[in-house]
Amino acid sequence: MVAPELRGPVLDVGCGEGRLAALVVERGVAWIGVDSSPSQLSANPFRPVVLGDMRHLPFRDGAFGEVAHLWCLYHLHDPAIAIAEAKRVLARGGRYFASTGARDNDPEIMPEGYPRSSFDAEDAAEIVDKVFDQVQAERWDGTFFALETRDELRAYCRHNFIPAERAEGAELPLWLTKRGVLVRAVKE
Repeated sequence: MVAPELRGPVLDVGCGEGRLAALVVERGVAWIGVDSSPSQLSANPFRPVVLGDMRHLPFRDGAFGEVAHLWCLYHLHDPAIAIAEAKRVLARGGRYFASTGARDNDPEIMPEGYPRSSFDAEDAAEIVDKVFDQVQAERWDGTFFALETRDELRAYCRHNFIPAERAEGAELPLWLTKRGVLVRAVKE
């Protein structure tokens, strides 16, 4: 959803193994990744990357045209600190993006829903709105992909802290309903 909009230079905070970079670098967009995980950065084939904390970005004020926090802010107790730091490194008129899942994501294997996090779809726009003035939230709700094999389903459950026994009882292929939000903001 975000990659086609990016013009750069973009700071991909929580870049992990480079999923966003794979979509923008081929289009010639200037990209820099930041992550706090050395193993994620070593698995990321794109460069440059910086080992760093999203609450204390090692960049000057106004250095980037865009900053993305995709699927990472729920790792923080207070995500507003990282959002304010993203705003600091954005140029005037720069665009900010954040995404996260909803508590009622994956109802096929999590009918009771996920526990509340510090940054989930239900509260994300309100949290970003405390830092930025122009905030828009785009919710999604749809079946975007299927888990085809039992091993894929087991890995998905492990990664998302879903009880392992749910992977054994589900019918395959399992089409998961994905619910979440993309929040966009602009630095005035």
